[in-house]
Formats: sequence, structure tokens, C-alpha cells
Amino acid sequence: MSTPAQALQLAAVASSGYSIQMALAPEFANDLYYKKGHPLNKNVSRWFGHALAGLAVAQGLASKEGTPNKAVLMASAFQYGTAPLMMLYQEKDMKKEMIIANSILCAGIGFLCFKQGK
Repeated sequence: MSTPAQALQLAAVASSGYSIQMALAPEFANDLYYKKGHPLNKNVSRWFGHALAGLAVAQGLASKEGTPNKAVLMASAFQYGTAPLMMLYQEKDMKKEMIIANSILCAGIGFLCFKQGK
């Protein structure tokens, strides 16, 4: 069983991991997640990483509040709960194994945040 703080901490760690990949290693992220030949846009990748870094900070800070912020929990639930839909939408471009692995991870985090935020 998780607490609201633990759900947000997990979301913050995951958001940080995705952020680092996208912002600091866009070529690595493109090769990791997408099929061979998928065009790389370093600028978009870095902005995506930057946005995720901001979210990770909000999640991490909210986890330290006396009562973790339900709005941040629900925003995190939305972010992670809808990520599998975005991956499925891109299935012609993304590697199948990355869709599966990341959908499981994201759906799990989304569920924990939703459960703790309601």
C-alpha cells in the first residue's frame, strides 16, 4: 500500500528519469523509444524534458507537504494515466516493447496517484 507522499515521490522519480533522457540525451531517447529511421527533433525533445523537469519538481515538493497536494496527485494521475494512450497513438513510430513497458509503468503510477488523490 502506498501513501499520497510515496505516490508523488514515485511520480517525481519517473518524471525526472524521462526528463533527463529527453532534455540531456535526445539522440539516446529517440533511439530507445522509436523505431529506426524515426526523425529526431532535438529542440522538441529538450522542451519536453524541460516540461517534465518542472513537473518532477512540483511532484517532489508536493510530496513533502504535511498533507500532499491532491491537485498535484490528480494532475500526475492524468499525466501518467493518459501516457499509454499517447504511446498507442504513436504505435507506428514507437517500438512495441517500449510501448508495453512504459504503458505498464505509467498506468501503474497513474493508478497510484489517482487512488491517493481521490
